[in-house]
Amino acid sequence: MANSRAVEEDAASEETAPMKKNMLIVEDHPFVAEATKSLFLAMADDHVEISRNSDDAMARLHARTDWFRIWLDVDVPGAQGLSLVRHVHDIGLAPRAAVITASDNPQWQADVESMGFLGYVLKTASVEEFSRALRDIMNGRPCFSRSRHPRQPSHLTHRQIEILSLLHDGLNTKHIARQLNLSPGTIDNHVSNVISALRANDRTHAVALGMQYGYIRHHA
Repeated sequence: MANSRAVEEDAASEETAPMKKNMLIVEDHPFVAEATKSLFLAMADDHVEISRNSDDAMARLHARTDWFRIWLDVDVPGAQGLSLVRHVHDIGLAPRAAVITASDNPQWQADVESMGFLGYVLKTASVEEFSRALRDIMNGRPCFSRSRHPRQPSHLTHRQIEILSLLHDGLNTKHIARQLNLSPGTIDNHVSNVISALRANDRTHAVALGMQYGYIRHHA
C-alpha cells in the first residue's frame, strides 16, 4: 500500500513539474556560446542547444516547432548580413527570437526591430545590462540596445592581441599557456591587462570588445 502511494506521488510530481523550454543559441565563437548557455542555465533548467553556422541553424530551426527562444549572432559562417535573421522572420519565428551581436549597427537594429524580433542585444554591454536584457527577453519584454559611441581602448600589445584571439577561439588559461610556452600565471596577468586596457568586465566582455575594435579578425 505504501509503495503504491509512493508511486502515485511520484507520478503526480512528474505531472506538476514544469516542462523544460527549448532554446537555440546560434553563435560560432565557443567561448561566447558556452558563457551565454551557462547564463541561461543559471536562470532556468531549460534545454539549450548551440549551433555554430547558418546551415546547421536553419536545419535545427526546421527540425522542431516548439522553440521558446532563439538567440542569433548575425556574423556566423554561412550568413551574410542579416540573411539568417530574415530567414527566421520568414518562417514566422521572429516573435520568439533576438539578436546578440558585437555589431553596433543602427540600421541593423532598426531592421531587426521592424521585423518583430524581441531584441537586439550588444555583446559589448556591461554584465548587468546584458543579463537584464536577456531576462527581459526571456520574459517576453522587447529589449533593443541603442547605438552609442564606443569607448576608445588603450593600445594592446602584439602578445595581448594574440592571447585575446586565443580566448576568442575558446582556449582556457592552461591551453593558451601550453600553446605559447608560457606559465599559466603569465597568461592570467596578460588577460588581466587586456581586460583593464579594454575597460571590460570580464573575459567574455573583452572578447566582444576585441571584435568590435578590430583586434580579433573573424574567421570561418
